[in-house]
Parts: sequence; structure tokens; C-alpha cells
Amino acid sequence: MLYRELNDESRKELRDYFEDRDYMVIAVPRHEPIRMYVVRANRTVETARRVHNLAPPEALLLGEALLAALLLSSLVKHATHQKVLFKLNLEEGSVVAEADGKGRVRGFIEGQVTGYWKGDLTVIKELRLGVPYTSIVPVVGNSVKDTLQYYFHQSEQIKTVVDMAVKLDDEGRVRFAGAYMVQMMGGTSPKAEELMEKRLKELPPLEKFLEEGKRPEDIATEVLGDMEPRLVGLKEVEYYCPCTEDIAKASLLLLSEEELNEVLQQGPAEVVCKFCGRIYRFTREELML
Repeated sequence: MLYRELNDESRKELRDYFEDRDYMVIAVPRHEPIRMYVVRANRTVETARRVHNLAPPEALLLGEALLAALLLSSLVKHATHQKVLFKLNLEEGSVVAEADGKGRVRGFIEGQVTGYWKGDLTVIKELRLGVPYTSIVPVVGNSVKDTLQYYFHQSEQIKTVVDMAVKLDDEGRVRFAGAYMVQMMGGTSPKAEELMEKRLKELPPLEKFLEEGKRPEDIATEVLGDMEPRLVGLKEVEYYCPCTEDIAKASLLLLSEEELNEVLQQGPAEVVCKFCGRIYRFTREELML
């Protein structure tokens, strides 16, 4: 495994390279099978807020869902197009976020989702050869963070600690959005596990770190402390929707000829992407009908 010591020099290089861009760091201690993922997604969540024109409660919830999907992208192969889908199915609506191994994420909200916290979480991850694996767990606690931790405990059976924070300014724009996930894999020594659990309980909430302007590499260093943290992975993060005219047209052609003719009687057929809001219109001639 290629790695870089997570020290003052490497942290400065990361600050200089990424500056204000969003990114994720993956760090491990030298001698224990513990993994830590830390993501900064300020611009990513702000883009989602603007694309969907969200009010503060919905912006906060979709922001947390996007962060959850980015953390879940640890389940697919790094730096690939393999995807993981995070979907909260609540009583009167749903929240959907999708991320791939390259750090690209997108999402949307349907219906009323800021009321009573009850429902289930569906996680769909692509395995090799594009084969999907689906897991469903009930929503627990009263947050995305609680439910995500429960998912890892139930479905992945990995001891996982998650924290996340999204904060808006007085005008409803995203001030910061970030998350971290610590996983104690099989083979972690009891001493290291006890030390890590104690440290995580004593640390301030992630929101405080983000308020202080700490970056992903700083937070990884704070959490892993004297366990000699090493940087083993990096990925830039962005809000990205790959929808195209061809994809939109293909979705229309899934309709029966009768259904499509009925749509076209009202004028050009229209497809609206739920993830980015782009509108695609097609005439009968363009659909070759």
C-alpha cells in the first residue's frame, strides 16, 4: 500500500493543493487496522442547495445525505465509476444521494421530509461487474448520523463511529459541511480499540473543529493522535450530474408507443432530471416517431 506520513509537511501540501476545493482524505494508523475517512464538502452542499433552491431545513438534510453517500463510497472501489446509493424512505417523502468512487455526488428530495423521523434506509452499492447489492435498515435515532452508524453495525458489521455537521449562514447559504468516519476493522487490538473509543468520546463535536477552520487532514491527525497516522488515499469531491440528452431520450423510449403518443399530443415530450433540474424537450421528429 502506498502511503504518506500525515505530518506538518504533508498537511501544508494538502492545504496548498486543495485550497478552497472540497476533498476527502483516507488515513490509517501505522500499526492497527483502523480506517478513517474525513470529507470537506462546503461547495458541494452549497451547489446542491442552489440547484434545488432549498429552504434551510431541507438544505441541512440533503447536505447530510450527500455527506453520508460520500462516506459510503468507501464501500466501492476507490477512483472508479462504481456507485453507492443512499435513500431515506420517510413517511411522507424521501431523500436520495448517490456517490461514486471518484468523489462525485448528487442528490434530491421528494415530498415532505422534515417532519416525524420514521422510515427506513436503503443502501445500494455496485460490486464488481456492476452487480448491485441492496441492504435495508430501519431509521433510528433522529439523524442521518445515527442511522448511518446503525447501518454499518447491522449490514456491514463493522464497528463504526460517524460525525457530521452542516451549518448555514444568516442568508441560508452553506458555511461549512463536513463529516468523518472511523472504522475499527477485524484484527484491531483490544487496547487500540479501547483507546480509540475513549478518544472519540472525549473529542469535541465535529462542528467545533469546522468552526475553527480545521481541514480533513487536521481532523484525521486530531483523532488518530499518537498512533502515527498515515495518508493512504485522496479524492476531490464535487456535486456532479452525468445526465445527457441521450440518457433523457432513452428514458422516454422506455414508454410504450401509446403512452408516448399521448404525451406528444400535448406538445414536445419533456424530461426533467431530479438530480440537477436540467430540462430536456423532444419533438416527435427528434424521437423519430
